[in-house]
Amino acid sequence: MHLEEFLDEYYSTEDENERIELIAAIAKALKHDIVTILNNIDDVKVKDVITDPKRKIIFIKFYFTHQYLAAKDFIIAIKFSTQKSKPIVPAQIEKYINKIKGWIADKLYRKQYPYDLTYIIIGPKFTKGVSTMRRMIEDGKYFYTATPDTLIEVIENLIDYFRARITAFAEKLAETKRQLNNKGIQGKFDQGIEAIKQLMKVMHALKQLVQGKIRKLMDQDYYEFAVKLIEDESNLDNLDNFLR
Repeated sequence: MHLEEFLDEYYSTEDENERIELIAAIAKALKHDIVTILNNIDDVKVKDVITDPKRKIIFIKFYFTHQYLAAKDFIIAIKFSTQKSKPIVPAQIEKYINKIKGWIADKLYRKQYPYDLTYIIIGPKFTKGVSTMRRMIEDGKYFYTATPDTLIEVIENLIDYFRARITAFAEKLAETKRQLNNKGIQGKFDQGIEAIKQLMKVMHALKQLVQGKIRKLMDQDYYEFAVKLIEDESNLDNLDNFLR
């Protein structure tokens, strides 16, 4: 079953025990759907997919093939809790995060290696204090909490993360292009365009988790829109319409 089917099953029952039992299945379905999406993108390589059932943690580690993006790995860590007795509190979130970071240090990177990490913590209930915790733990490490009925919002946040990376690249390249043009220099931006193209592919593909079908685009379509972004960054306003 896919994520959408498990979420439908979750919504269709009001039995709390049944809902809690579905959380593990939802987390594993989310893993499966994300990995399937990433494996279908030519410019992305999935390095590791690890499930630790004892700690209820799932890791998806992948990287982009382009040299501008390949300097660090990207990790999506899915931590799920089936705690029935009481809502999850901020101290538990911090404990989960420290366990995840410790697990990464012990198992994935025995030496220092740069990576961007997104934590997705799924549980049956959270206290109000969790919602006011800082979203950014440290540079390049972000966490989101979700009950199954708010999981789509978290996926949208993940999509926003890649949108922000595209925006940063495009704005920087557009500014560099302007500066060079003012000096009468015609710069080449093939490498930057290629990096933006790869980020767009991932952002677009992840939208399948939210909206199901997405517009079919060819490699050249992504490339041509990336060119438009550095010609005029106001085209960023049309990014979502293009990647629909």
